[in-house]
Amino acid sequence: MTVDFNHLYSERARNLIASDIREILKIMREPDLISFAGGMPNPDTFPISVIGEIAQDVLNDSITESLQYGVTEGHMPLREALADRMRMRGVECEPENILVTSGAQQAVDLTSQLLLDPQACVLTESPTFVAALIGLRGYRVKIHSVSLDEEGIIVDILEEKLKGLHLAGIHPRMLYVIPNFQNPKGVTMSEPRRKKIVDLANEFDFIVLEDDPYYNLRFEGDHIPPIKAFDDSGRVIYASSFSKILSPGMRIGWIVSHRDIIRKITLLKQTSDVSTNVLSQCIAAEYLSKGHLDKQLPKIRELYHRKQKVMLSSLEEYFPSEARWTRPQGGMFLWVELPENIDTQQLQSKALERKVAFIHGSLFFPDGSGRNTMRLSYSHPTDDQIREGIQRLGEVIKEEMRAR
Repeated sequence: MTVDFNHLYSERARNLIASDIREILKIMREPDLISFAGGMPNPDTFPISVIGEIAQDVLNDSITESLQYGVTEGHMPLREALADRMRMRGVECEPENILVTSGAQQAVDLTSQLLLDPQACVLTESPTFVAALIGLRGYRVKIHSVSLDEEGIIVDILEEKLKGLHLAGIHPRMLYVIPNFQNPKGVTMSEPRRKKIVDLANEFDFIVLEDDPYYNLRFEGDHIPPIKAFDDSGRVIYASSFSKILSPGMRIGWIVSHRDIIRKITLLKQTSDVSTNVLSQCIAAEYLSKGHLDKQLPKIRELYHRKQKVMLSSLEEYFPSEARWTRPQGGMFLWVELPENIDTQQLQSKALERKVAFIHGSLFFPDGSGRNTMRLSYSHPTDDQIREGIQRLGEVIKEEMRAR
């Protein structure tokens, strides 16, 4: 007997929908599929032997602490190490300004719980991170988006939108941005625009959620201080993660914010999971304190830079001349724009028949536009798979263009 439980679900649960990305990730188990879909770290970047040694040391030296419940704010040695690293990024903070989360995704969700009531107004980049969009829609908010160019969110458009909303009596609660090697476009926000966002947050009274998981993956150019570094009133909540630079399976992220905000978010987290995995936190703290991360980062950047070059050269060789794509200075993604008469959602199923996967771009737009765009991730496939996959995908695109 099949029972329909939908009438028993909460309104938020009914509003949640499965991500197309998750569905494609299931297909990725096929051995002959080449996937540019998920932004998965390359396993070659995992410091397996070092993690094993540290884990054994942690279990030998502090087994009771590492296997026991932890404080919700996080393991203090880890928070101290994170505060040191944030100061290196130009953000003045103490351990009391930091909350350790179960990945950066929990940081986004906890911030949403903190700020958003149903029908609240939220501003995002367009396009933006699809998992964030899905989460925000679950809170039944009104999403207003602002376009990007090569310097990130266009702050002049943002300012005009804010003025228009305020004239209509609408007061946004939050702006969600990914400033470095933005997911999905790969662009990086310029320093003047970061400063302008802080000014606008102060003027129009909203919180900025700065999602920055790719900060350490810069392989060209100079680092730009986080938006949080220019925050003079505590309006910026900064979120980051170890998922891209240590291990996504350890589920370690963190929030940096004003102490009052940290205290409120701590209360929300207590009702969710009590604390982030303590054993993982202890391992991460030792990994940082012994200098392993600083030794590993150049290897990670070198690997991803090489893979990006392979993808860029393959795009030049195999994609039609009408296609355009970004050339990020870091991160894991490229963004491709095809002629306007090509629908990449339809193209996606044809590409899967050729055993190559990507994410069609309309998923990343709050209004479902961008139907001629796609996101390609170069982080996980081998170099040979990148060349072969781009060749297959280029053939599919050219066939579709000839059929139009």
